[in-house]
Amino acid sequence: MRSLFLKMFFGAWITAMVMVVAAIYITHFREFGDPRQEERWEGPALFHEVVQNMRMARRHGPGVFQHWLEGAPKKVQRKVFAVNEYGRELLGRPLPEEMAPLLDSLNYRNRESHTMVNKKPTVGFFLPLRGNESLRIALIAGESKEGLLLRFLWRNFWPILLLSMLASGAACYWLARYLSRPLDQLRAATRRVAAGELDYRVAPSLHGRSDELTDLARDFDSMTAQLQESTAEQRRLIKDVSHELRSPLARLQVALGIARQKHVGALESELDKIGKAADYLEDIIADVLSMPVAGSDQRPLDDVVEIHSLIEALLEDLKGEAGTKSLHFDLTAAARELLVATRGSSLTAALENILRNAIKYSPSGGSVSVNVAAQGDRCQILVTDSGSGVEEEELGAIFRPFYRTDSARTRESGGFGLGLAIAQRTILHHGGSISASNAARGGLCIEIQLPLLALAETD
Repeated sequence: MRSLFLKMFFGAWITAMVMVVAAIYITHFREFGDPRQEERWEGPALFHEVVQNMRMARRHGPGVFQHWLEGAPKKVQRKVFAVNEYGRELLGRPLPEEMAPLLDSLNYRNRESHTMVNKKPTVGFFLPLRGNESLRIALIAGESKEGLLLRFLWRNFWPILLLSMLASGAACYWLARYLSRPLDQLRAATRRVAAGELDYRVAPSLHGRSDELTDLARDFDSMTAQLQESTAEQRRLIKDVSHELRSPLARLQVALGIARQKHVGALESELDKIGKAADYLEDIIADVLSMPVAGSDQRPLDDVVEIHSLIEALLEDLKGEAGTKSLHFDLTAAARELLVATRGSSLTAALENILRNAIKYSPSGGSVSVNVAAQGDRCQILVTDSGSGVEEEELGAIFRPFYRTDSARTRESGGFGLGLAIAQRTILHHGGSISASNAARGGLCIEIQLPLLALAETD
């Protein structure tokens, strides 16, 4: 069992059941230990029958008692022993070893005695008969305390088992749930923090507890608070640096424009290189500043967009860019409206980024395939280019910021590795998912899943 809850539950349950059985034994120990208590004496009918046959033997002789004993059931014979004046047992049976002192103690003055024989309560009678004859009779009147306990448990096995299972099961279930609930909450908190909710805290949900698990929850909250602060500082540093870089870049662009106005032919190629470098830095800074952030900085999705119409509009805008490479678009869309919650133009920018990538990596004369379909309560968008695809081991890494595959390291063809990272964070912010795979006919396929809005939700 891998579940800590089940281990604690069944372990405590078995322990409780053993304690219940032990408690039963201890509770009845004194009751079983005193041979003079009436509860220890078994078979009142047998006792009276022995006394009655003793009276008959006193009138008619020991043969009457022997005849009764010979005809008695085996169960009775194992409990009753009779010895004549010569020390011979009437049925010729050997006497139990511990019974001899009891029989020897019986005489005319001591006609009745009680003792324990093999841990069983036993009563002895001295019966004088006519002449010099006599009988000494021993009646094992009960069971040993161990035997009585076993018989008690056997006769009451199912009620005891049922009651102990219900009582101990309920108590142990509550105990196991009480102990495992903080672990469940910590596990849920770990998943939420891993998903980017760094402001989530566990300790407030464990108020009223003061154990090691509560201390662990507080330590976990302290760790996530430090992680949140560190992430915020890192994010703030990136944004601040990006903003600070824009000022010298702006001055560089102004200086570059002035230099070009002077028409210095010998420096034209160098000025073009400077201009390209400045544009490259400007694009990087713009993408860094536009990257969505996780956690509490996210703004609500307060707008609605129809996916089919959005894709058509984007493809129309990108026709000129695709025309320079003689590319054509293959669009397959669902028949019904597919409404998705969004915020501003964030989703538009993400989809445009993915489509531009498909155009960029498709060869001249190729095609870009776009498939839009509804799958239950989600919208599926497949964007497939006609390029060479990506190595299988790099499919998951292409969504990391500043990551570029070996075949896309140049600035001209590969950009700087922020496009898919921005798209992924935007899609996740919309409650969707994005993944990449190599298409069967070649090229890279980007699959996007977005939650659909029902018409009632948009009213």
